Amino acid sequence: MGDLEKLSSRQREILELLAKGLTNAEIGSVLGISPTTVRTHVTAILATLDVTNRTEAAMRYAECASRADRVETVLRAPALAVLPFEPVDDDARTRAAANGVAYDLAALFARSAWLPVIAHAAAARARGATPVEVGVELGASFIVDGTLRLEGERGRVAARLIDAGSGHVLWTERFDFDGRELFLVQDEICATIVASAHPLLLRRVQATLRHDIHPEDLAAWELAHLGLGLASQRAAGPNAAAVEHLRAAVARDPNLALAHFALGLCAFDRVLNQWGSSRDGRDLLATSAVRCMELAPHGAEGWYLSARLEQSRGDYEATARAARVAIGKNPSFAAGHALLAQSLHVSGRSDEALVAMRHAERLGPRAFVAGLAALHFARGEYLEAAAAAEQAVIAAPGYPFARAMAAASRWCAGQGERARDHMQRLREEHPGFAAGALLATFGPEVDAISRLSGALHALGA
Repeated sequence: MGDLEKLSSRQREILELLAKGLTNAEIGSVLGISPTTVRTHVTAILATLDVTNRTEAAMRYAECASRADRVETVLRAPALAVLPFEPVDDDARTRAAANGVAYDLAALFARSAWLPVIAHAAAARARGATPVEVGVELGASFIVDGTLRLEGERGRVAARLIDAGSGHVLWTERFDFDGRELFLVQDEICATIVASAHPLLLRRVQATLRHDIHPEDLAAWELAHLGLGLASQRAAGPNAAAVEHLRAAVARDPNLALAHFALGLCAFDRVLNQWGSSRDGRDLLATSAVRCMELAPHGAEGWYLSARLEQSRGDYEATARAARVAIGKNPSFAAGHALLAQSLHVSGRSDEALVAMRHAERLGPRAFVAGLAALHFARGEYLEAAAAAEQAVIAAPGYPFARAMAAASRWCAGQGERARDHMQRLREEHPGFAAGALLATFGPEVDAISRLSGALHALGA
């Protein structure tokens, strides 16, 4: 990379936008900084690269970005092909709109999915090829396609995600909208498709990675996804292994925002589940949040981690503010809606909390059962909380917080025997888990935390 390595992460970000032809004012608008600040950075970039103007700087960036080794690193990841959407009728307006949806969807996946995107493969669709044939021809592991129908004042987009290797449909959904406002809602439709399909896509990718390969043999992208897969098990051992993989990923590629985000998720789980020092967990969470904001200032991830940090400090008003910023940057960020719901309820805004949780469930079905359990518990709906917590335990048997929530919910519902069964499992699997640590971490003044801790204390935690 040469002199480009000497640039700060912010300067590299500005250089990339400069290379795309954006003016100082446009760069400032994208990054949320003033044109004067951009101009100062550009001056420093020119000096560092020893070039005399923006054109030469853009050429230097293009030379680096197009190096064969860098391209090969990106393209080794499983690729996604976005096919043109099919218009249900032969109307010119519908055809144009269908092409527009596919074009914008490809751009969103390229920005959000952390894998190569092959956009608008019109030739393959024109020949009527099957998804498997398209995958072979294009070298794609996954296919996104769909249809668009416009009928008077109403419209419908149907989309699906397909495993190109087997031809199996992994996910499908339809979206109805006012046909006169297609282009006004198109971004929202596309973002929702990305948010809904992306978790399935990641799980599919992670399942194909070889977990028996030594980390030294893996690229940063693979290490990051292995780390995410391990972290999703919500257990102490896999969490420690995930952190090891993710630190190795960052060592290989310090600018891989995905790895920093995953480290932040692991850090919060360490605090929540009392796996080691809460101070160390918070420090890692704070560092990860800052790095995500530096590397992906337009994204929601850094603000989400910042919200988790405030939650771990017991500041729920600050949690809600940061979660709202995350949602503003990505309205389809389901985890942000779930976290906002929790913080709103603790702040006494239960009705708003239910709306936010419904948004999270809509965007990530069955992905937030532990958060839903916490919200039900906070509302005093103990049987509902217990049912959701037990679902979370089934999905992740090594998840201490879910087990503790199940025990406390059953106790508060007057079901002492079932509560004691959960507590016995908690003692056996997580002997260091303590009710007092929940109070110290998340705030004794919060009613739901006090009730949760009290129930666990009564059960002997």
